[in-house]
Amino acid sequence: MREVITDRRYVQAKLQAVGGPRAEVVSWQQDEHGVTVVLHQAVPGDAIPAFLRSFLPGDLTIRRTEIWRGSNGSVEAVVDGAPGTITGMMQLEPDSAGCVIGAQLTAEVPLPLIGGKVENIVTDNIASLMESEYQFTLDWLRKPVEP
Repeated sequence: MREVITDRRYVQAKLQAVGGPRAEVVSWQQDEHGVTVVLHQAVPGDAIPAFLRSFLPGDLTIRRTEIWRGSNGSVEAVVDGAPGTITGMMQLEPDSAGCVIGAQLTAEVPLPLIGGKVENIVTDNIASLMESEYQFTLDWLRKPVEP
């Protein structure tokens, strides 16, 4: 499963399908230790809650870095020009039906008074994105393998 979720074609197709406007694979590197993928994803300004637009004018660009070493992965995401980070760990585990990807993510937004509300919005959006990526992965796995 790790080979699938770190495959360059899979990553590019996933990003094109669920990555939003101007999404791109910035880099994809594989070495003897594992795979590192850096992605840019954009959130249009009109999709940002009104109370945040004064803090974050315009569209947002998210830089997401995933590093996979064996069945363990780490992720970090930052929004260009905005405070806060998303960090976490991921793990692939065997399951009687195949494989489970577990993830533990933390969003930290150091803005007085509204930081907690922004963190809740971020985590809700991450959950929605992860569900979209999960559905994409199921569809990808059902497709015949191309040479």
